[in-house]
Amino acid sequence: MLLTLPLRATTLAFLVAAAVPAFATEVTWTGTATVDAEKAGWGRLARLPDGRWLAVTTRYPGGETTTLQLSVSSDNARTWKPLSRVAEPKRKLDNGELFVLPDGRVLLAMRSLIDGVSYRLNVYASDDQGASWSFLSTITRNENPAGRKDRGVWEPVFTRLDDGTLSLVYADETRADETPSFNQVVSQQLSNDGGRTWSPAVTIASQPGGGKLRPGMPVMTRRPDGGFLMVLETCGDDPQCPVSYKTSADGRSWPAGLGTPMADQRCGPHVMSTTGGTMFVTSCFNEVSASEDGGNTWTTVKPPAWPLGFRHSWPAVVQFGPQEIGVVNVVDGSVQIRFGTYAPAVRR
Repeated sequence: MLLTLPLRATTLAFLVAAAVPAFATEVTWTGTATVDAEKAGWGRLARLPDGRWLAVTTRYPGGETTTLQLSVSSDNARTWKPLSRVAEPKRKLDNGELFVLPDGRVLLAMRSLIDGVSYRLNVYASDDQGASWSFLSTITRNENPAGRKDRGVWEPVFTRLDDGTLSLVYADETRADETPSFNQVVSQQLSNDGGRTWSPAVTIASQPGGGKLRPGMPVMTRRPDGGFLMVLETCGDDPQCPVSYKTSADGRSWPAGLGTPMADQRCGPHVMSTTGGTMFVTSCFNEVSASEDGGNTWTTVKPPAWPLGFRHSWPAVVQFGPQEIGVVNVVDGSVQIRFGTYAPAVRR
């Protein structure tokens, strides 16, 4: 969850920043919408089979629990109303992640914890487009952290692979007691039955040889011409957690190490591919980067959607129309969206 990359990686970051293409994606930022205004955080969205949008946010009512609020929009994310809520007694829920299966069932993954006692990644399912939820599975857990708050599992993200397998990637501290010790790694588990059961965890990003570095907060997306791209942060030395990316032909086999550094992105990255082939990344640095070549090169969009500078606002990028995106962000205790229309590959 926080690091500075070594000098060699930092140098590489400057080379990556310099290796920009001769064109830039332009975004014109327009209006905003409020998804959840009441003690809210961490917004993630999915389009429902009937065309409406479903959002999950974290609610902080005070005390020893946090809950997940589900909200729905019928006007392409411009206005929202509460739909349902998921809670677990005496447990803190956060990092909600939505995914719609081909049969229309909606999955909701989350971290569920009691600090120092129990850490779980749970999945709930809805067969009525988010109006009600039932427990489906626990992907992974640590029920014996011995009072430690740094032995958890965090930030689950779904992706559907080309063969229909459901992938889930997440930040994993459970290898910290191994020899050698890995302070935190990125793990992946797979499901072939819609999230009911899961394969054993496989490490797909880690500090070579182990150590204090903390790769985490992974997000995967399909590349426009095939294969997959994953963004992640690496914490441990730099409190702003540099962002890097890795690619995989099948979404299962990933190169070793921490990936290729990405300029102008720090902490909690999120990546998305549009239907037109443009890819977008954002992060807690509150900049937006775009790629027109499948993630091989990136340019920084100016101005940013949210000129907030670095803060732990956990943004995400979503496509709302053929040439429209939005950046979901936590602003002053509420979850908001800033919309923008984009024009790819504009010559400078």
